[in-house]
Amino acid sequence: MNVLWFAVAAAGCAVEAVFIVEEHRKKMLAALILKAVASLLFILLGFLCASRAADGAYAGVILAGLVFGAIGDICLNLRHLVGERGKAVFMAGIAAFLIGHLFYLFALIRRAPGMLLWAVPACAVISALLLWFILKRIEVQGALKSFGILYLVVVFFMASCALGLLPVDPGNPGYRLFAAGAVLFAASDVLLVLNQFGRKQYPAFRAMNLSLYYLGQICIAFTIALMR
Repeated sequence: MNVLWFAVAAAGCAVEAVFIVEEHRKKMLAALILKAVASLLFILLGFLCASRAADGAYAGVILAGLVFGAIGDICLNLRHLVGERGKAVFMAGIAAFLIGHLFYLFALIRRAPGMLLWAVPACAVISALLLWFILKRIEVQGALKSFGILYLVVVFFMASCALGLLPVDPGNPGYRLFAAGAVLFAASDVLLVLNQFGRKQYPAFRAMNLSLYYLGQICIAFTIALMR
C-alpha cells in the first residue's frame, strides 16, 4: 500500500464525518453532496488499488460492488429531498446495496467455492438468531419487511462467506481485511434497521451505522490490492 491510498481513505473518512454532522443538523442538500463525495472517494480508492491487483477479475467485481454501494448511498440520502417519492427512492437504494452485496458474494465464492460447505449453515444460524432479535424490535410490514429480510440474509451470507475464507488461507491479508469489512457492514445494517424501523429510536445508532458502513467499504476497497 502507498501514501496516496491512505490519503484518499483518510479524506473519505473526513468527508463522511462532516456528512454525519450535516445530516444530524438536517442540512439534507449539503449532506447529499457530502455523501456523494465520500462515496466517490471509496470508488477512487478501489481504482487506485486495482493498479496493484494480483487478481484482475476479483478487482473488477469488487469495483462493481463499490459503485452500486455509492448508488445506494446517494439514493438513501436523496429520499429526504424528493417528497412523496422518498419511499421509492429508499427502496431503490436498498436494491442497489443488495446488488453490490451480490457482486461481493460472487467475488468471495469464486475464490474458494468449497467454503460454502460451512458458510451456508453458518449463515442459516446467524440469520435465524439475528432476525429473531431484530424482528422483535421493529415495526414494518408488507413488501418492505419481506425485502428487508431478504437483504439482511444476503448481508449475513456475505459476512459468513468472508469469515469462511479465513481457514482456507489464514495468511492472506485480503481475506482478513474482507472479513473485517464484511462484519462491519453487517453490524452497520443491523443498526440501520433498528434505527429506521425500531419501536424505540436510538439517535446514536445513526452515527454508528454510517461510521461502520464507511469503514467496511474502505476495508473492502483495500482488498483489491491485498488479495493474493
